[in-house]
Amino acid sequence: MRRFFAAAAFLAVATAPVSAQRLGPAEKRPHLAAGADTNDAAAYYSYGVSRFEREPQEAAAAFYWAARLNPAWGDPLYARRAALIVESPVRLRNVMRADRRTLQSDEMRRLDSLQFRALMLSPFIYRKLDRSMLVVYIKNQVGSSARESTPELDFEIDRYLHDSDASMRGWLAYSDGNLPLALRYYSQALGSSHDKASIRLDRARIFALQNQVDSATAEFNRALDEMRKKDDKDLVVFYNSKALAEYSIAVLLEGAENFAGAREAYGRALQEDLSYYPAHLRLGLLAIGTQDTTTAMSELALASQLAPDEPHVRYMNGYVLGASHHYDEAVVELAKAIELEPYYALPYILLGRVEEVRGKGKESAAAYQQFLDHASASDPQRDFATTRLKEIREYLAAVGTP
Repeated sequence: MRRFFAAAAFLAVATAPVSAQRLGPAEKRPHLAAGADTNDAAAYYSYGVSRFEREPQEAAAAFYWAARLNPAWGDPLYARRAALIVESPVRLRNVMRADRRTLQSDEMRRLDSLQFRALMLSPFIYRKLDRSMLVVYIKNQVGSSARESTPELDFEIDRYLHDSDASMRGWLAYSDGNLPLALRYYSQALGSSHDKASIRLDRARIFALQNQVDSATAEFNRALDEMRKKDDKDLVVFYNSKALAEYSIAVLLEGAENFAGAREAYGRALQEDLSYYPAHLRLGLLAIGTQDTTTAMSELALASQLAPDEPHVRYMNGYVLGASHHYDEAVVELAKAIELEPYYALPYILLGRVEEVRGKGKESAAAYQQFLDHASASDPQRDFATTRLKEIREYLAAVGTP
């Protein structure tokens, strides 16, 4: 129970290569409400949340499309994992009861890989659907009489929690948005828990959500101390890895503009796991900020090599190559990002700009048009792409280029 609610379900990190962390089989697009923007990842995510408890299969499909439209957003991956658990009452029951066989099954490893990848993208995801998972679980247990009765359902939840420990109550407070109360319950849970590392990680993430950088960093370091006390055989079953903890510290410090501290923490993450590509990506972007293009290109190239199937990594590598005036190489990376995920709008507009610099008017116009075809209506770059597309087409017509 504790492992699930701490977002630390069983996953052998050593057997979860990036290439295995895919969304799963293609899903049919859900029909959004009339007038909804079908190029907007947030629209599909919101639709999925609205369908989560009653139509988890439909929710899973919506989260699938949210993740495709914005592969750099971790929330849809977390949400899709939750929906795929909920859609099977047996699976949900076994996960909620922390059935070891279920948690270590190949099926759950595939689902957990979504969470692993989500945390790589967004280490401080707010797991807003956790409580909904509990609600569905209790509805399944008590039968149809509680399905439409809020008072009865609340009673069943209260009864369920009455026999629960402090960590469970902390989880519920967290998922209800009462972060101070969650911290108090988690603090109580530390006294009796055999898995102090997971509790400290939860506390650290709550502090991060409250923008309490010093407290979050201190708690992450305490979690690291706990993880280092464990045997290797214990460590491999958690996707809350030491690399992720160090990476989380680095993200916090970078956000607080402590760039030197952030670089050191990203370096420590890589000492824990040399294949942890998000650290290479962030180090490369930090280097761009100081005009250290050599380091930036090196770090992004490593990230791209370690995550060859991640379209947002290919896009970022293309961005760094373009910013470093390596335009031919940038085109290759951006084309690969588009090949990996043709619904991802950002690579198209960057490709348009790079092709302009290369003097490829026809290719640039095609890329801008593709961006406009795939970008959401609210994308702030639409005006730029519209203007450049019009100007390029006028120029091509004037010089007689078809």
